Amino acid sequence: MRIEVINGIKEYSGRKVLDAERIVFEEGCIYAVLGLNGSGKSTLLQCIAGFNELTHGKILYDKGDFNEKKQKISMMSQQPFLFNSSVKENIIMGLKFRKISKEIINKRFHNYSKYFEIDEILNKNAKKLSGGESAKVALLRTAILETEVVILDEPTASMDIESTMAAENLIKDIMNEKKP
Repeated sequence: MRIEVINGIKEYSGRKVLDAERIVFEEGCIYAVLGLNGSGKSTLLQCIAGFNELTHGKILYDKGDFNEKKQKISMMSQQPFLFNSSVKENIIMGLKFRKISKEIINKRFHNYSKYFEIDEILNKNAKKLSGGESAKVALLRTAILETEVVILDEPTASMDIESTMAAENLIKDIMNEKKP
């Protein structure tokens, strides 16, 4: 999906935190948004994902409206929210919300959970996880949706080297549409 931000401005209490004249994200590419702390990177991603609204400007999705495309976009936030339930429930929550069949949920869970060694924490309450474990759960919860657009806000920031490499393999497979 092609996404275009045109004259995107976001203000909080009169303070401009994002000012993007024009940004185009073409389909089939991986993009990295770089900038200093507080430069609006997360705000931009949240606006594109529909979690936040621009104060001024617009975002076009394949020249269409967000409401037509929102089911095709998923996002992992920099500080992901985890539900007060098991790790497995957290990972499959989005699929259940979208009323996907149990058969497909189980198949996707089995395929995606292979990226990380999480068997020992599957029944653990997600609220009690370390930062790296939380990041794995959030990344799997986002990837398992198999949306057309996947937005990841610092997905490996809390992960160790081994987990970061596994996350990078997952991201590459998503990009190459190699659904596990």
